[in-house]
Amino acid sequence: MSDASFSTSIASHSYIPAAPVAPVAPVSVPRVVTSPSRSRRIQLSAEDRVALEKLADPNSEDETLRLRARIILSWARGATGMESAAELDTSRRTVTKWRTRFRKGGVAALSDRPRPGAPRTVRDEQIAEVLRLRSAPPPAGKSRWTTRMIAKETGLSQSTVVRIAREYAC
Repeated sequence: MSDASFSTSIASHSYIPAAPVAPVAPVSVPRVVTSPSRSRRIQLSAEDRVALEKLADPNSEDETLRLRARIILSWARGATGMESAAELDTSRRTVTKWRTRFRKGGVAALSDRPRPGAPRTVRDEQIAEVLRLRSAPPPAGKSRWTTRMIAKETGLSQSTVVRIAREYAC
């Protein structure tokens, strides 16, 4: 390629080098101090408040439901997520989770959802038979019922017999 052709090809593209750019200092954005959750205080209906107070009762048996109800009642009083978490000794993530569930489904949404898993395969009659054999006198020549003998007698696996015995504290 000749010098003449090189100079014409550059001239036809109008190449202009860019001026050097001075580095720009990052701009600091002030954090919002007021929490959006405080301004979005929840208004409870009378029925919801009664139901939540019943669930939050210290004499209530279900500890998990008691915490969830207390999270919602704290929200209704105007507490932020961080304040609720600190007050109830839980994480902010837990507070956010149960606030969202309540907003979408009300008091009923505070209960545990069904979990995946296989349905129970041992019938009540089989459990009763295992428990009956555990308390019955052992067969002739034996000092006691073993899990292996009960499994053979009932047609259940030995591990199922052990699980039933543990569950019912035999």
